[in-house]
Amino acid sequence: TYIHTTYLDNIDNLSESFLNQVKHIKEKRPEKYKHTILGGWLDKAEGVIFNNWSIGEFVNCGTVVFGQDFGSVDPTTLVKTSIDKKNKIIYIELCYYKSDLTPSQIVEFNTHFCKGGLIVADHAEKLTIAEMKHRKLNVVDSIKGAGSFNDGIRLLKDYDLVITEDSIELIKELNNYCWLEKKSETPIDKYNHAIDALRYAVSYQLANPSAGIYHIK
Repeated sequence: TYIHTTYLDNIDNLSESFLNQVKHIKEKRPEKYKHTILGGWLDKAEGVIFNNWSIGEFVNCGTVVFGQDFGSVDPTTLVKTSIDKKNKIIYIELCYYKSDLTPSQIVEFNTHFCKGGLIVADHAEKLTIAEMKHRKLNVVDSIKGAGSFNDGIRLLKDYDLVITEDSIELIKELNNYCWLEKKSETPIDKYNHAIDALRYAVSYQLANPSAGIYHIK
């Protein structure tokens, strides 16, 4: 037997101050009202960084750019993006999310998914990037420097993100990527492997005024 009760079942015995608090939460924080007050299922962690996303089809807006984050124990990820700058929409598809890949395997996967398209890759992995260039993949280093991390997050938050339904691991990350300390804009260091790849691709296109002149095909 499952019995679910809420404050609404005992409303005649509750104080006016409590009811006013509940009313405020309902108006200002509807997700918290649904989860904490009504006892509904929480489908994403509290305090998630990205709420500006939905599930939909990938749309090619004329230019497709891939973002890549490398891992060993952590997964190596490849994310496909296309940006509708006029309507401020980023279309996103997760190509793969795999651990324990060798540089040669990464090259094989990238060759299959990218087919000559530009890859913006984590600048820290110089040897893997060098291998990709040696194998004639179209790859550039991600934007780096002071403030580039939070700038990338702000760029992503400024657009509507449309994620394909089969990008399961990316959806999981978006549902769990939270601020460790919001005041200093410091996120938790997990649930970020596909998000980092997405950030590299989007930052390159939106923060670099010369992007597309020499590299994007």
